[in-house]
This record gives sequence, structure tokens and C-alpha cells, in this order.
Amino acid sequence: MDKIFKEVSVKKLYKDCMFLAKYFGRRQGNEEVLMNQVRQQFKANMHEVDDDKIKEQKEAAIRALHNLHLLEADRYVRDKKT
Repeated sequence: MDKIFKEVSVKKLYKDCMFLAKYFGRRQGNEEVLMNQVRQQFKANMHEVDDDKIKEQKEAAIRALHNLHLLEADRYVRDKKT
């Protein structure tokens, strides 16, 4: 599992997080708020050089993306049933 986090670039994670923030923000009516939150998190950690901390931050971003994906899949299934 360690290999996965090292292979995913920070730039790719940022783009994916911004895409989802925009997607969910449009649906919820708070697009700018969510996108600004993502920007702030990445900016706050942009000068990090400790590999362990970078790995932890990547893991957190990937978990967030995964959780949002699960929530969206669950919503899709519930909407299909009705």
C-alpha cells in the first residue's frame, strides 16, 4: 500500500480534489467555499519536506477522495431505487 501513495503525485491529488470540490459544490450551492477549503489545505502544506508527513497528507487526501466516491455511489444507488 505504501507504493500507491508514493506514485500518486501531489499535483494529481490537487486536481482530483479540486474537481470533486467543484462537482459537489455545484450540487450543494457552495462551490467557491469547498474549492477554497481545498486550496487552503494544499497551500498550508506546500512547503512540507518531511517524507513521512507528505505521505500522511497524501493518505488523507486519498481517503477523502475515496469517501466522497463512496458517498456518491451510495446516493446514486438510492436514487436509482426510487
